[in-house]
Formats: sequence, structure tokens, C-alpha cells
Amino acid sequence: MNVNSWLTAAKTTLKSADSELILLNAINPSLDRSWLVTHGDYILSKTAAKEANEGLKRRAAGEPLAYILGHKDFYGREFIVGNSVLIPRPETEELIDFVLNLKPKKVLDVGTGSGCIAITLALELPRAEVTASDIHEPAVAIKNADQLGVNVNFVVSDLLDNIDGNFDVIAANLPYVDKSWNWLDDSLKYEPDEALYADDGGLLLIKKLILQAKGRTKYLVLEADTSQHSAIIDFAAKNGLELVEDRNFVVCFKY
Repeated sequence: MNVNSWLTAAKTTLKSADSELILLNAINPSLDRSWLVTHGDYILSKTAAKEANEGLKRRAAGEPLAYILGHKDFYGREFIVGNSVLIPRPETEELIDFVLNLKPKKVLDVGTGSGCIAITLALELPRAEVTASDIHEPAVAIKNADQLGVNVNFVVSDLLDNIDGNFDVIAANLPYVDKSWNWLDDSLKYEPDEALYADDGGLLLIKKLILQAKGRTKYLVLEADTSQHSAIIDFAAKNGLELVEDRNFVVCFKY
């Protein structure tokens, strides 16, 4: 089977351009879509055809493309992802912009997951000292740091429990999804529950971090659903934090 015949057959299973990316990933991940246009007669190896067919079935069943490809673009860079970590999302790129505008020299990323926040900040702020924590050994984040050639201090910690020192900025994309929300996408079932969901309307860990971070940082930058911001801002105000900015999925406070 050649490239053109596989893509034609794939359209009966998946009505999207994702099939092209799945095929390219099976042939050679370094190729781009333009290669398909000029290599329609390329004969697929048995290994590539099998991998592409399996990927097609997974995507048609609803599994996120990032898990099938094994990577996701974030802030102009490619990050390794697996089903043990949350897939980096565009709204988190805005959190990066918030932190960069604060020009910190010492930053902590809490709940690092894939490491996309900490690693991006370390690359964008080469003179800053960046620490990243996760409740589990951040194996995927460590791989990403090695792949992108950046130095990040990784620590295993439940929020700030095992974190020493103070920071200019603490940033966090913690689990904030409330399982009772009726607008949740079915694809979330493929991502780790521990990285998505939290009790207390999704705010349990955010509230805990707000309390722990007092005296440990000048700024706290959080990602949360827009529907939660008023509750977060109210809780923060009651605990002595000053709102700096509330925009889209990100809210920034000053202690």
C-alpha cells in the first residue's frame, strides 16, 4: 500500500487531517505534510502501515492526538507527552506570558507534569533560577528538560511541603476541574484523573496553595477555569492577597 491509498482509506475512518499526522509519525516523525504531496506513491513498510493503522483506530475512538504522536507543541517547542501527564494546552501559554511580564529571577512551577511551564520559563528566562515540583517523580518533565537542553531543579513535593526557600513567582496549573461540570469533553477520560480533578468545586488544591505560598513568594500566578475566578479572587482577598490581573484562564495575585 502506498501513501495515497492509505490516506484515501483512512478518510472512511477519520474525517480529519489528523490521519496525515498519524501517517507521517509512523513513517518518520521529522517529516511534514508537504512530504505527503510529493510522495504519494511511496510504499509503506509493514511496520509503518501497522503503526499508522493502530494510531488511526485510537484517534477514531477519541484518544487525543498528542498521546498517539507522543508529543505536543507548546510555546513554539515540542514536548514529549504520555498518558501519565496532562497534555499542554494553549491557555497555559498565557500563564507563561504573565510570568514573563513579571521578570522574575527565581521561579517555582508547582505540579509540573510534562514540565512545559518550568522548561519554557527556563528557556525564555535564561538567567532565572527555575524549580519545578510534582507529587510524583517527574520522569516526563526530566526527559523534556534533557531533550530541550535546559537546567531545571526538579523536586518531588506535595505542593510546597518539600520546597525550600522563597521565590519571586510561584506559578501553577493545578488540577481544577470539577467532575460535576456538564460541559466536559469525553477525551478527558484519556488523561490522568489526578492531573485534572479536584474537590471543593475544583478549588481544593488552589486554595491550599494560596495558603501555603504566603511568605514564600511575591506573586502567585494560577490557571483555572473562568467560572472559578470569582471564588478564587474572593478566597485570596480574605487571605491577604491583592489581585494584580484576571484574564481568560489566568489570575495573578500579589502578596
